[in-house]
This record gives sequence, C-alpha cells and structure tokens, in this order.
Amino acid sequence: MPLHAVETNASELAAFVKDHFPERSFRPDRVIAESLYRSVNLHRLNPRAVNVKHILTAEEIRQHQQQHQDYLAIASQGVTGLAKRVVQAGFAVLLSDEHGITLDSRLPNQRDPYTQSGLIVGARWDEAVAGTNGIGTALAAEQAMTIHREEHFLTSNFRLSCSVAPIFDAQGLLRGCLNATSLNSDGPKEAQYLTLQLVIMYARMIENSHFRQRYRDCLTLAIKPRDDITDLANEQLLAVDESGRIIGANRAAFVAYDQVQHQALLGRRIDTLLPASVDELLSMTSGGARGVQMRALVDEALVDVGLRIPVGRVRPAQVITPPAKPAAPQHPQLDQLGGNDPLLQQGVRRIRKVLDKGIAVLITGETGTGKEAFARAIHQASARRSGPFVALNCAAIPESLIESELFGYRSGSFTGANKKGQKGKLELANGGTLFLDEIGDMPAHLQTRLLRVLAEREISPIGAEAPVALDVQVVSATHQDLAGMISAKHFREDLFYRLSGMTLHLPALRERSDREELIEQLLAAQPGAKGLRLDAEARARLLGYGWPGNIRQLLNSLRYAVALAEDGVIDRECLPAELQVAGVAPVAPVALLSNSLAEQLGGDEVRHLYATLRQYQWNITAAAQSFGISRSTLYRKMKKHGIVQPNEVF
Repeated sequence: MPLHAVETNASELAAFVKDHFPERSFRPDRVIAESLYRSVNLHRLNPRAVNVKHILTAEEIRQHQQQHQDYLAIASQGVTGLAKRVVQAGFAVLLSDEHGITLDSRLPNQRDPYTQSGLIVGARWDEAVAGTNGIGTALAAEQAMTIHREEHFLTSNFRLSCSVAPIFDAQGLLRGCLNATSLNSDGPKEAQYLTLQLVIMYARMIENSHFRQRYRDCLTLAIKPRDDITDLANEQLLAVDESGRIIGANRAAFVAYDQVQHQALLGRRIDTLLPASVDELLSMTSGGARGVQMRALVDEALVDVGLRIPVGRVRPAQVITPPAKPAAPQHPQLDQLGGNDPLLQQGVRRIRKVLDKGIAVLITGETGTGKEAFARAIHQASARRSGPFVALNCAAIPESLIESELFGYRSGSFTGANKKGQKGKLELANGGTLFLDEIGDMPAHLQTRLLRVLAEREISPIGAEAPVALDVQVVSATHQDLAGMISAKHFREDLFYRLSGMTLHLPALRERSDREELIEQLLAAQPGAKGLRLDAEARARLLGYGWPGNIRQLLNSLRYAVALAEDGVIDRECLPAELQVAGVAPVAPVALLSNSLAEQLGGDEVRHLYATLRQYQWNITAAAQSFGISRSTLYRKMKKHGIVQPNEVF
C-alpha cells in the first residue's frame, strides 16, 4: 500500500489494524491508526521487538539542554506546576523538544519502574524509533491526545498510559510537548480525561509565558470572548508592530484566526480582526490603562480587549502617533559582539562590507563562542532585518527528520502527514536569513540536495506540483574542521565553497585580548548584578581559567556567582566548583597542544585521559581536538579503560 500521493481512507486503515494487530482488543481512532500505519510501513518497526531504549549519552544530554536552555527556562515552571498536581498520584511528567527527545522530568519517589520504562531525560520517543506513543504521535499529529496501554505500537510499552499536549512558539512552530504518564493504569482510557485537560492547560501556560517573554518589549493584545468562561490560559494573545501588523501570537490565537478568509495570521493588520487600528486602540484604552469591549470582525462575537504597552513607552491616550523609528533590536549588534578584540573587530568590518551582496557566510569557532549570536546580528544588520531569521541545528535533529525539516512537504504527501502540509526551514526563511548551525553534521545525501538548491535558488517540497523560488541569505556555522572532513570525504568540497563566500572565525574566550573587559560587561548585564563587585581572588580565577565552554560557560558561571553573592561582593566561594580548584590555570589553545596522544601514552595513558577530560569538563569534542584524534577514537580509548562520564556533568 503506497504511503505517498493518496491518503488512506478509514476502511483501509481499519483493515490494516485488523490484519496487523489481530490480538489487540481495541478500535483506535484515526489519528492513532495512522500512527500505527506509519510505524509499520514508513518506519519499518516490529511491534514485538525487544525493547531497546534510545537514550542520549551524558555529554549529548548536556549539549542538547544547552541548545534548548531558553525553552527549558520558561517551560520548567509549567513542568513543576503540573508535577505538583499529578506526581503524587503516580504520574511521571516529561518535557520534550520538537523531535521527541526528553529535556526535563519529574518522577514519583519510586523512580526505578519509570526509569526502566525510558521515562528519563535524554530518551528519544519520536515515532521513528518508538512507533506509536504519546510523545511521538502527539508531535506527529500536532494535537493533544492520550495513548492508552495497547494503543502503543511496541508491546513493551503496554503498561504506559500517556496524556500529551504539544507546545507551540509565538510563530506557530512546534517546540515540543508536555506529557504525564502513569504505569499500570488498569482503568479505561476515559479515566485519563481529566489528566489530559491538566496537561493541555499547563502546555498553554508555557506557550503564553514564552509569548510574554519574547514580546515583552512590544505592543501586545489580549482578546477573550465575552461569553467564554474558560481558563485564562485560553485567551488569545497577539503582538503587533508599530504599523499594526501581527508579528506573533499564542496557540489560541492561531487556532481562532489562522487561515481565516484564506489568509495567514502573521503579517495581517490588527484592523482585519478588530474594528480598530493600533492608534484607535491606544486612544480607546487610555494608553493601555483600561480594557474595552468590541465585536470581532471574524465572527461578530463580543470580546474583551486589553492592550499592554511596554514599560518605558509613553502611555498618554492623546499620544497615538507611532514613533518615527522602529524599536532598536533586542539582540546584541555586531559592534557589541566584536568587543575590543582586534581580530573580532576586523571580522566585523569585513562582515559589514559583504552584507546584502548575496555572499554566503561561514562562521567557525569552538562550541560556546557565540556563533548563533553573530548569525542573528548579521541578520539584524542586513536589509533583510524585517524578514524571518530561521535557524536549523543539523546536529540536534535526528537524521531521518532533517530532510522534512529543511525542505518541507505539501498536503496529502503521505498518510498521517499534517493536513495543511508543512513548510521547511528553507521556505520559512524566504525573504530573510537561514542559519545552518553545525553544518558539518549534515548527512551526505542532504549535502547534495542543499548544494542543488543553493545553485538553482528554488526548492521542491515533497508533494509540490511546482518548485518554489528561493530568496535567502545563508549563514552557516561549525566547530569542526571542514577542510579535514573534505579530505576524509565526509563533506562535499563544492558545498563548502558555496557556503564559505566569507569565513568569520570566532576566537575561543581564552584567546580574546579583551577577556577582562568582556567579563565585566557580561557581569554588569546579569539580573541582580547591580552594585556587585569581584574581589581580587575571584577576578584572578575568572581570568586564569581556560573556559572550555567559552562564553556560554562564562555566562552560566556569572549567573551562578550573582545568585550566591553576599554583601555586594563576589568572592571565590561564589564561583562554580571547577573555578575553585587550587592552582587553576588557563587551558592552552588547541594549537599549543600539538603532541599526539601516542606520545603521551604508555603506563600513564589512563592518567592523561582522566586529566584532559576533567580539564575540558568532559567535552569530548574539545578533549579529542587537544589530543589530535577523532571523537570516535577517544570514545574507544575511554571504553578500553572503563572510563565513564560522571552523571554530575549534566
């Protein structure tokens, strides 16, 4: 039975379920039946296979959590709130990213049964590896649901009953999901209804928190139907620019308005939804001081409308003329990121010369040096600043999902696909900037396809009848040695030349000449740091440390120090443990550690391995580079000597 071109009808799905799962006494709804169909025919999984859990390594978990730290920081409050209400009843609460990898968890006191079932941080639950399950199927269908016991594809997951709700960002893009799972729930599926409603409520609260955080410096509207007494988590939130165009929304608003009158919500003027412009709303609400009632234009429903104006903006009702200039970008600009380091300043000057000339930019540097920050600053400094900035981390997405993430698909491309289709990152970035992070991890077959797209300036999503013209600025980044990968036939040389019209190298923090000034600037920018000062010993340790995690590690250390500071002073005791070690010394640049591992070995191999891994905070990539060997070789040597990464690393 083909997966493409034609959607499977209800009778075919029913016959498929009966033929493949005759021993199960269930009648799954269409969404679950489609997921079972995908699990067999698309993912080629065996429902009776021995249950092998797919768990990331400790280092991979640490890196994955760092990549999602903003999402985690906002979502953790919702995870904790839900856990307070369900963990005592025997539920595990999990937060995943958009690819089904768990980022956070709350478990009952008797943890072993839950961890043995894979309900832990770092577990992969996407359909490609686990078949039909709460997290994977809710993400694939982009809707809240309960997957109860034998509705799971794998028989080894029959004891689970999972209530899951997807989480969307303020651009309507999927960020992950929230999940409450019980073990050995013997009751009917209907008994999980209230649990599902709780999960949905907290997922919406997470979305609303993300919206308010992202648009805290913008005009925002809260719209609530007058006759709707549902929870406030369902109110419609909209962010608008000074001209009244919608630039962001929460999920409730997308559900209510997106595709109404065949027009997407983002980019519409607010006066197509409400009978008032931004200027009129400012006047009617006395500059946001009070709410108003009006009838929505879409369905003529009576709604309450509240207007929020950012702190510091002029609020008088009579001042309704928008400012002559748009608000300054919140993100650091190129000159700020360049600091006072001569090499970085030279790089910034070169970047400004190539802006808006159709030249692709490749940013290189160690992990944590700020590659994405520079990519965003390049976007903000270009003529494309009003267009989208779309980022894709090639190392954070399972290989099986990168193609659909990058190129997208159209409605009806295959059974169970989003009925509206899904735009890929390339198409979403049209008119703006596409940032390809960790480009060195892109699979070989997709390198070929990306090269063709960049050459032809058009893409052909799966199921599309005609190609789509492409107009994007491409910025890519890597911490890997692409020249070496080209020699080893792991990266296409012609793609490298397409991506590296200009190369910007970001020095490691230990190599920057303005390190002391940078530390002071970053410290002053931390919340709660006003009036704090570094004592002499703390300053010396910050300057003397090697910072294998670079600026990202420095920022985390400063936040920690600010939280522990007392009496207006940050001393040695306020610093993280790795900076308190006696005799801490800077880590030498990789170029100075040119001795091969073979030259260091002999009877001291284990000691050298342990010392270097600790020196680099168990960052496998950095440690391998310092030895001049590959990651896989270092992993083999660790396995040979029984060296295991400590749990404390994450």
